[in-house]
Amino acid sequence: MSDHQQKPQSHHSPPATSGHINVFWDDGMLDHYTGEGVFDSGINPGFLEVLKKHLENSDRDQNMLSILKRGPISPFLSWLSSSAATVTEILSFHTQGQPPFLLQLKP
Repeated sequence: MSDHQQKPQSHHSPPATSGHINVFWDDGMLDHYTGEGVFDSGINPGFLEVLKKHLENSDRDQNMLSILKRGPISPFLSWLSSSAATVTEILSFHTQGQPPFLLQLKP
């Protein structure tokens, strides 16, 4: 494609300005309960004192959010509000066995 041709935009969000990335965020995303367990094998061997937090737990999510907002790439991000995914949207990405767990909030 030549320098004068542009690819057509196919997304529904407003295009990010040159050099920027659109970030869709809602603070409710921090309320998603990912559970505890043994996530490398999926099997609790029965002798662990403390089960691990899921890799995508709220502490990690808060740190990632902080890095995005205050870290070195923050000037290149445009923040847009978002809302929780619908069940239909979740099913478009996850298998049907996952949504009941995905819809849980932190206890």
